[in-house]
Amino acid sequence: MFGQSASNPSKQGAQFTSSQAGTMLDQDSSAAEVRSSNEKQNEEMTGEAITGEATGVKKAEAVVLAWSKNTVWAIYAWIWLCFFMLAFHSSIGLNVIVNAYANFNTAPEISTAAILATVVGGVVKLPIAKILNIWGRAEALTIFTCIFLLGIIILAACDGPDGFAAGYVLYWVGYNAIFLILDVFIADTSGLKNRAFAFAFVSTPFICTAFTGPLAAQSFLSMTTWRWAYGAFAIIFPCALLPLAVVFKFYEKKAQKMGLYQKVESDRTWTQSVVHYTHEFDVIGALLLMATFILLLLPFSLATYGRAQYGSATFIAMLVIGFCLFFVFVAWEKFFARKQFIQYDLLKQRTVLGACVLSAVLNLGYAAWDLYFLNFVMVVYDLSVSDAGYMNQIYNIGSCFCAPLFGLYIRQTKHFKNACLFFALPLMILGSGLMVHFRGEGDGIGYIVMCQIFIAFAGGMLVIGQDMAVMAAADHDGVPMMLSILGLFASLGGAAGNTVASAIYANVFPSTLVSNLPAEAKADWMDIYLGGYLTQMTYPMGSEIRTAINLAWGDTQKYSCIATTAVVALGLPCIAIWRNVNVDKKQVPGTVF
Repeated sequence: MFGQSASNPSKQGAQFTSSQAGTMLDQDSSAAEVRSSNEKQNEEMTGEAITGEATGVKKAEAVVLAWSKNTVWAIYAWIWLCFFMLAFHSSIGLNVIVNAYANFNTAPEISTAAILATVVGGVVKLPIAKILNIWGRAEALTIFTCIFLLGIIILAACDGPDGFAAGYVLYWVGYNAIFLILDVFIADTSGLKNRAFAFAFVSTPFICTAFTGPLAAQSFLSMTTWRWAYGAFAIIFPCALLPLAVVFKFYEKKAQKMGLYQKVESDRTWTQSVVHYTHEFDVIGALLLMATFILLLLPFSLATYGRAQYGSATFIAMLVIGFCLFFVFVAWEKFFARKQFIQYDLLKQRTVLGACVLSAVLNLGYAAWDLYFLNFVMVVYDLSVSDAGYMNQIYNIGSCFCAPLFGLYIRQTKHFKNACLFFALPLMILGSGLMVHFRGEGDGIGYIVMCQIFIAFAGGMLVIGQDMAVMAAADHDGVPMMLSILGLFASLGGAAGNTVASAIYANVFPSTLVSNLPAEAKADWMDIYLGGYLTQMTYPMGSEIRTAINLAWGDTQKYSCIATTAVVALGLPCIAIWRNVNVDKKQVPGTVF
């Protein structure tokens, strides 16, 4: 939830790769030395130690055993740059997407793209975890970078909201996958005690991009169009992301030469491989789960702009089919799937279950007020794109500032449960509750900033807490799957939150707008509603029409924040059932942070 997370990276990667290659030990003697230096570490591993049965895990462990401490620092710097580019474009995208839909004259349809992207992006996280463990980190990063770039290209070239939604889904599938893969890189190269700080540290680029992103978005919109805000990065991202895969592959080959890892060739034919991986990734289960949540959540978004009324056959049919598909999914998983899509035994652990439900709750609450927040502050407080972007980035700044401090706290105290339960979550409830009151132009924008800071600080701690909860309950082999399950719950919660926001917006905004518009302007309510902020901000502040628009936004935000406060309070029992885990244990062998 936090962090959505100058030089040529490709050239820089080539430089540190060659320099590290020159310092590597040679062949069998080096392998013996490396094994000797890590023997004591491996003996200190707990009873939950990794077995290394999966090929991807074997590769990751061999790489960590092969490289030096300087390489770890260089890899961290590289990952930081990758997170910076992802954060930078995420910040730009948050500001240009509303412009794109306003240009299409379909402003409310933004919720459709958001719901589709969060559901699909969340469900595919579980196959991503299996790809990481079965094929390897470098292979997964390469595959999903290509999907990410395809989404960017479609976004830049589309000519309507449907094409934009398709590109947006691919974009977020790739974005979430890359984010997860980089998180797994961090888990591979850090000890459990330092991992909270490491995760928090690589999120700090979101602090920088909170200021640069809105300015860049404003520049794109004023000098070119929103399309170039996507098109330019189709060139930049390959240079930023792919060298990391090359470096990891280089050290994987080096470890193989040193005898730390032996590649096993498959004797399956191409057809047999297709059948094998169809079952291994449970493709049918994934499709059923995606269809279930899309059909359950999307109708509420369609109702936002009149494509399906609540009593219409389309709306009812989608809900009924989605509800039935859920039981089809359960039956498939129980009776027919060779490999279950979700490792349900993991959810039997109370800490894992509590963290996953907390992730869903927090993301549901966050999305409920955040989906239309940018439009709200732009219109009600008459802000420019860049100034509204700064408002929208308060969460990223605050959460990414607080998270490293919380990481240091965990490093010193070895615990995180009580801080989340007795400080972070109550602070989030307070911030959400105050937003119910301070959400109109009469209260001043400073109060909104205060509420956002409360929510941001709490979010920074809670995200780190839930990540540590699931990783502390897993061995090295299980970390990708744990993070993926957590991400699945987060995405489904976010999709549900977008649905709540859409339903509130569709029911509150038009009715409040019509009731407050002057008689001569009531006939224009649909144009004002569909035109988004571009149309709404053409009316001068203080005019009767603009006042009616601002009142409609204020009421919409009020009910959204009420929903958020009620939902976030459900996080208290979720944290209460966590075990008070001590993170001072060895989980990863080799040269790590």
